[in-house]
Amino acid sequence: MEILLDKLKEKHSPVFGEIEPNHFDNYSIIWINEVQSTMDIVDTNIKRNILNKIVVANFQNNGQGRFGRSWISPKGKNLLVSIPFKIQHELLKEIPVISSLAVFKTLRYFLKDNDQINIKWPNDILINGKKISGIILHTKTNYKESIVNLGVGINVNTTLKDLKSIELPATSLKIENKSSTDIESVLYKLIKDLSHNLNKPYYKCFREWKDNLIIPDKDLIVKDVFQGKKEMKCKPLGVNNDGLLVVQTPEGVPMSLTAEEVSFQG
Repeated sequence: MEILLDKLKEKHSPVFGEIEPNHFDNYSIIWINEVQSTMDIVDTNIKRNILNKIVVANFQNNGQGRFGRSWISPKGKNLLVSIPFKIQHELLKEIPVISSLAVFKTLRYFLKDNDQINIKWPNDILINGKKISGIILHTKTNYKESIVNLGVGINVNTTLKDLKSIELPATSLKIENKSSTDIESVLYKLIKDLSHNLNKPYYKCFREWKDNLIIPDKDLIVKDVFQGKKEMKCKPLGVNNDGLLVVQTPEGVPMSLTAEEVSFQG
């Protein structure tokens, strides 16, 4: 099923506001019942220079997370989406902050005021200490521009029974709110918030992102940083102005790392 984004705008903008221009003009949404991975479809579209198709699936046979992990979701209950968009090459480093803040703001809207919501570096969203969303980024870049494939998984209507097979503490909007939420509404709000952040001065996004950020206090594993040294444990210290994680090596040396270079213990 293909839905013009303008049709969603007509339906949902009276409640959630307008999608801002410049990034998602003339887009449509391909809503598929079952796929291997929405990321794979968008990656293929990008190779074919098809950049205006957002892909949503009711179920993924091979959903992707960071470091090749699987993203497991029951059929028809959650938002599983990949969103392509083009940006200037020099802005690519801002996308992890911009995208995770968009997911944060979307979830903040649908939750009760007394729920504690945080961004766990680099891009997981936690509700009352439990994971509700994850983000994955694929990028294609040259010296002038970059194309981003933003993958987002949000637990919308997952139940406690659905989460029994997941090892880490997790939750959903339904569990927190004790009621179901319309997945299409969550999708529209996410696109709207992403468009807002892409048009907003980065320093304002960064400030809001950092105000809601938590840095795990446990040691992390740094992979393939030094030649001949496959991995080492480092202590997280904070983030720098680019949103990179600053850590201290066993030798006491500070380093700034991207999300691709580290994996948290436990």
